Amino acid sequence: MSEFLAVKPILALGSAIVEVTLTQEQKIGGCAFNVARALKRLQVPVLNGMPVGNGVWGAAIEAEMESLGLQVLLRHGQMDNGRRMTQMQPSGKSLSVIEPGCETQWNKAQLGTLPLSEDTLIYISGEQLAGESGEAVREWLTRLPFDQWRLIDPGPGIAQLDEDFFAMLSDSHTLLTLNRNEVVTLCGAGDALTLAQQFAAAHNITLICRLDCDGVWICRGDTPPLQIAAYPVNVVDTLGAGDAHCAGLLAGLSAGWPLPQAVDLANRVAACVVATQGASDGPDWQQLQQRFPDV
Repeated sequence: MSEFLAVKPILALGSAIVEVTLTQEQKIGGCAFNVARALKRLQVPVLNGMPVGNGVWGAAIEAEMESLGLQVLLRHGQMDNGRRMTQMQPSGKSLSVIEPGCETQWNKAQLGTLPLSEDTLIYISGEQLAGESGEAVREWLTRLPFDQWRLIDPGPGIAQLDEDFFAMLSDSHTLLTLNRNEVVTLCGAGDALTLAQQFAAAHNITLICRLDCDGVWICRGDTPPLQIAAYPVNVVDTLGAGDAHCAGLLAGLSAGWPLPQAVDLANRVAACVVATQGASDGPDWQQLQQRFPDV
């Protein structure tokens, strides 16, 4: 599709934190913030569902939000935002230490202030859903007043979400995006697509299975799995690829595209990010058209 106009707002609910590397390079991150930043690059309207704290980290996060045009809707008067300190190991793997902050504190009254309409699409990451601190978020998510798309990216927290939660989520507009390891954690060992189909059918949830070079598979349960091919690029850095994919998918849905076309857009956005060193802010529409002129 050569035309793109996103009109439906995306509520990006989750964390904004300060990312600090061993060299003391500082950048604002967190899954929800990464998704929101990538959406703004594509000129998608975003509702800011990320708490801002009362300390030095919160001030830095608020300044970054203001630069992106993200109005602060949630404030925490007693805590600062968290931060993640990352060090690269000689093996090439990274070691991260997280100091949690106000992004881990949620309550029903706070969530009730978020402005929702029947056109609002929901994004939420698993780090906000897991454990005791996520109880209010889980309840809020299962009692939304409108039948809108909601994209859940559980990440490593998938193991902490129980059967009761997924049963309460039963809705054809619920999208669960999973990488290969998360499919195994949720559905068990075996043929990934068969097990994902069975889970989708049993829970009336659509699984977006991101299977690396095998592309992305849409598993609804009531129709055969649909493959959306990956775009071949020279992979430089996979950091932030999952968040970028979520942003592309949400952008397509915001523009009113059918789910397969939205997933294809997500594949292109993620391909641009993994072809760039370091966590990329994501491409804008013009950059996508330049990299993939034949789409």
